[in-house]
Amino acid sequence: MESSESATPKTPTRMPWWVSVLLAIVSYCSLKFLVPELHLQNPTLQKLSQAAPSFAPLVTIPFLLLAAKQLYDSDISKEEEDELQNDKEEDPEE
Repeated sequence: MESSESATPKTPTRMPWWVSVLLAIVSYCSLKFLVPELHLQNPTLQKLSQAAPSFAPLVTIPFLLLAAKQLYDSDISKEEEDELQNDKEEDPEE
């Protein structure tokens, strides 16, 4: 016997747009300022840590694009909610 909770699909929780902006800031600052200051023993990792500042914008851009998409999606859903609410107010039969 299955419970009713397992039969209904759960909607995934969406991450707010500002979380993506914070991730962009943290990743940029980490790659630009923190990683180059690490003194690693492995020569390969040391070269990667010295090259990290040049990769900082490339890592940050996807987070900012994701934030823009999430912000746009949240604005669209609010407009749709307003339209649905206006439709309900205009239709008193329901």
